[in-house]
Amino acid sequence: MALLIFMFWVVLNGRWSLEITLIGAGVTALAFVFMCAACGWSLRKEWKFYQVGPRLIMYCFTVIGEIIKANLKMCQVVYWGEADAVVRVIRTKLQTRLGKMALANAITLTPGTITLSVKGDELTIHCLRPELAEKLDDLIFEKKLLKIEEALRG
Repeated sequence: MALLIFMFWVVLNGRWSLEITLIGAGVTALAFVFMCAACGWSLRKEWKFYQVGPRLIMYCFTVIGEIIKANLKMCQVVYWGEADAVVRVIRTKLQTRLGKMALANAITLTPGTITLSVKGDELTIHCLRPELAEKLDDLIFEKKLLKIEEALRG
């Protein structure tokens, strides 16, 4: 997070010099101290943030890719007019509320599927086509989120 704050400082200044670097380092240090005192942030959480950051970025690219693929599939459904809605309940291996929420949101963002409810480790999902319901058994979103949860725990 401190690195992001420093990069934000440099971007806002629009140029690079020794003075901007030193002042930016000071501002970043003050912001980091404030984050530790007021928000419960710590050096351990900072390190975890840098470990998980690349996985979060890859997860975002995965979600975007799946949204694009689902949009193309939905174009076929709209063109041919073949909707046969199915409601399905799946179980997730995700442990955290944040992980379950991220999975539910990724499913809802993907055209043709909507997460209706999340209770415990069960997600109730409405799918516009039966083949979309079949794909819920092996979600790439869940696999990536499990790796992120594992990195945050370990």
